[in-house]
Amino acid sequence: MARVLGLDLGSHTVKAVLLETTLRGFQVKGWATAPVPTEGERLPRLEAALQQVLAAEPMAADTVVISVPGVSVATHSLALPFSDARKVEAALAGEVADQLPFDLDDAVYDYQANETKTGDVKGAQVLVGVVRKEELAALLESLKKQKLDPRIVTHPGLALQNVLATLPSADDQAVAVIELGHERTSLAIGRAGGPVDFARTFTGGGLALSKALATEFKIPLAEAQSWKETHGAVGAEVVGPDAERAAGAFLRALQPVVRELRSSLKAYSARFKRPVTRVLLCGGTAKLLGLPGQLEKDLGLPCSLVSLPPEAQGALGLNAGPEAVQAWALALRGQATGAKAPRFNLRRGEFAFKSDFDFARDKLGQIAAFAVVLLILLVASGVARNTILERREKAVDQLLCDVTQRILGKCEKNFDIALNLLEGKESPSASVPKRSAVTLLAEVSQRIPADSPVTLERVTVDLDRVELVCQAPSMKQMEDVITALKTYKCFKEISEGKVEKSKDGTKVQFRLDVKVECPDDSSAGQG
Repeated sequence: MARVLGLDLGSHTVKAVLLETTLRGFQVKGWATAPVPTEGERLPRLEAALQQVLAAEPMAADTVVISVPGVSVATHSLALPFSDARKVEAALAGEVADQLPFDLDDAVYDYQANETKTGDVKGAQVLVGVVRKEELAALLESLKKQKLDPRIVTHPGLALQNVLATLPSADDQAVAVIELGHERTSLAIGRAGGPVDFARTFTGGGLALSKALATEFKIPLAEAQSWKETHGAVGAEVVGPDAERAAGAFLRALQPVVRELRSSLKAYSARFKRPVTRVLLCGGTAKLLGLPGQLEKDLGLPCSLVSLPPEAQGALGLNAGPEAVQAWALALRGQATGAKAPRFNLRRGEFAFKSDFDFARDKLGQIAAFAVVLLILLVASGVARNTILERREKAVDQLLCDVTQRILGKCEKNFDIALNLLEGKESPSASVPKRSAVTLLAEVSQRIPADSPVTLERVTVDLDRVELVCQAPSMKQMEDVITALKTYKCFKEISEGKVEKSKDGTKVQFRLDVKVECPDDSSAGQG
């Protein structure tokens, strides 16, 4: 059974959720978290935290899934007037290049498209995530040091689609899932039970609150962080003068995030003509006491914490709260399959997941065995087909023999010889006319296009003459009809008859006399 490791590479802590797929779904097999050191460059700090996470629990997995850490990924939302995947792929390069402040050759991007429909016109809303190649390469190289090679590198907002998928469908109502991290806030909006329609990431989160608290009380940042985690509160949960003073600092630090959220919610409602009806919160900063109530007041929408499914809550334990949601969602992304699975993955082109080829090489023996079995089946199928065709050929020969015996008085199994005998001058079929009024009428009908404005008012058909009375908007259509009729080999001469205009002058009535004479008339019986 496949094991999937979801890694949330946060700036404050690294979180990991290990899932094992089963016949009935999946089970949570592991959960671990470790703090990220505060000193040094981002990637070495992440490596140190990863070492602790991987050492804390047995985390061996077949598939590793991560989202781009920090705010490295830029998100663009595009509306295209078509939904065909090939057309979307072809149009994206130009659209993305126009919005980037750097060369497209220096970037790697992927997208997720949701089909839209306006009247009878189908289009697509496309979410595009872009990251610099050098940043993605450095991240993958850093993970390789920990013997981690992620199969999927996704957008942190699009990963939250797995939260929407757990919600019961609610018609056309939209839900916003907000992950409040340490340095980054991720937002995903979509219908409950459906895909993400709108996603983005921006700077802001728990670190800004800690810095505001340190400035307010003139204390070290580490001490402010610890106090916030143990005593911090906003809104109705504030108790005491120091807590009120701290809450004021928190609210001031939250204002940039609130402004970004308000503008994003308005942009979504304006674009999709669908209001957001509630907000779900996750991420480490979401644990701040009173924050759901405060954001409910600031955003004017019902707010609550994300509730993980009971089976996930039981397996992750009491210590795993809102901060585990991103890692859990990433692990679900790794085990999702089928057409409804999110397609966004930055492992493309030169960054494609190479272990797929290694897996195929390991399975080379099985592939060869399957090829041999397939070859045997193809040979058996060919033998059976030839046997059946041989039987049918004998049946056809016998039928041809019976027909020629009955008509010509002798058995002939060669089709060409039998056809010549049946069509011969002295044969019984020689007296059958080679053409009829029905065939001539059919030839006339086939040569006048179905979309032509010409109306056939009367058609008189003899074996040697066809008379047409037609109505058309102008004389040009008469020339078109004559040209079309001349394409039939038996229509030799076409004479124009009387031409009259209708009383209102909008129509022209004309007559055509067509002489019928086929090239083989000299040898064909006219009967």
